[in-house]
Amino acid sequence: MGDSTFDYIIVGGGVAGCVLASRLSSSLPDKSILLIEAGPENADGRVAPSIGVAISDTTDIQWNHKSIPQKGLDNNIIDQTQGKVLGGSSAINYQAWTRGSASEFDRWAQEVGDKRWSWNGLLPYFKRSETFIPGKDMSQEKSEAHGYSGPIKVSHVSSSGGNRNYPLKSMIADIHEAAGQKRNYDVNSGETIGYSEFPNATFNGRRQWAAIYPRGENVTLWASTQATKLLFSSMKVAGVEVLRDGSTTTATARKEICSGIGPKSGLQQHQIKQIVELPVGENFSEHPFLCTFWKVRDRGLAIGDMEMITPECDWTAGTGCDWFAFHRHEDESVKKLAKETLGKKELERFELAGRPHTESFAMHGHLDFTGRVEAPPAASCFSFASILVAPESRGSIRLASSSPTDPPLVDPGLFTNPVDLKLIYECARMSITAIKNSSAVSKYGAVEYGIAEADMDDLSDEALRRRLVQTCSTVFHGSGTCAMGTVVDTECRVLGFQGLRVVDASIFPFPIGSHYQAAVYGIAEQMSDIIAKEATL
Repeated sequence: MGDSTFDYIIVGGGVAGCVLASRLSSSLPDKSILLIEAGPENADGRVAPSIGVAISDTTDIQWNHKSIPQKGLDNNIIDQTQGKVLGGSSAINYQAWTRGSASEFDRWAQEVGDKRWSWNGLLPYFKRSETFIPGKDMSQEKSEAHGYSGPIKVSHVSSSGGNRNYPLKSMIADIHEAAGQKRNYDVNSGETIGYSEFPNATFNGRRQWAAIYPRGENVTLWASTQATKLLFSSMKVAGVEVLRDGSTTTATARKEICSGIGPKSGLQQHQIKQIVELPVGENFSEHPFLCTFWKVRDRGLAIGDMEMITPECDWTAGTGCDWFAFHRHEDESVKKLAKETLGKKELERFELAGRPHTESFAMHGHLDFTGRVEAPPAASCFSFASILVAPESRGSIRLASSSPTDPPLVDPGLFTNPVDLKLIYECARMSITAIKNSSAVSKYGAVEYGIAEADMDDLSDEALRRRLVQTCSTVFHGSGTCAMGTVVDTECRVLGFQGLRVVDASIFPFPIGSHYQAAVYGIAEQMSDIIAKEATL
């Protein structure tokens, strides 16, 4: 196949790639744009239905990566799944929509010295991505915190266009109340602490994902095309080599490429020439969770134990989650360990007012990502996750070989920092105690399953660790490997190069307490303006 030339080349048709292609095509109608996606353009109707992915085999539209053995989890191997289809992970996720706290983005802006990355700097772009549909118990007046004409419809369980009156909804809310959590009516207002109705990118039973962003006629899509190599002219990135339709071809860029770069040690190991030394692949973090599993006394109260659609409840209308909560842990023992363990910058981030440390939520039914916990036969269940959203542990992503088609060595370094273990135990202990002190037990007779009987009433660190090792996975929120300030500048340009930017969650300087898609939409919306403005100078 012959060479092709475009003004802009975007490698990766995930959230950021789809947003950039859409907005640049509108802002720069006289410029040609190539969008390259390794996966297919569509996925045979599995993506669009709200729970189509949850009830389907999607291994062919995923990067089915595995971690290396995790020392912090007795050498368990953890799934590190990402979307491999147009729309990226927004096409296969559980559709949660949380931006993060204002204090986290303000800290980000402070660290990199650029107010555009503060909460107020990003807010117009958060708003631009969404059509916000408030929950029924929220104010129905338009809010300055939200947008009402963006491509992505962001609804809540009570306002998503389907009947999602889950039978155990009041019980789940009672658990959060028993944990002492305050009601937060808008988790996307910049204040995240408290428990909220589940906001999600779904409406009328249809997923809202990045591929629905419109693309102009000046955008060319190469789907099922894997980028294999960046092409250089001195210190300028001039093009990209790809595998397309079984052949190698190249595309060259007159202006810029949005892609990535690699670290010295990994490159030398595989006899790959290094051009610039950058800590790419370092600073990798994830949001891991511990899950507990509960069976209630009566039947017909959860997905998997009742009809999928009844007059009262339509499980096909969205993810089976109605409440979730973000927490800070202010116990003196937590503070003491943080001060003893963390460096100055890390401690400042940890102590940041308003920054959540953990998250918790219940999924209706039995949901085990590890395959180690069997669902009880003939029972209504719920699965309760305690998630670490401010991890201090860091890992890396490295090359396994010189072949671009070989899976990378993914090491999230889970629970290698003692603060992380302390936080996940505190969150799980709080959640289990709340379940036992709520109507989950007193009214519904909930009993924990999937653990040894001796551990059922044991909330010691040792018993909680057994739960952790058995049930831990992540919610696939990888970030930090091209951090702003160390790998890219405040306009996402890769340091030391011309014509190359990175725009995705890898630029986060530190983990954000959110479900990352909402933040990445906002980041990409802002970057589309920055790139377009530069093109007109």
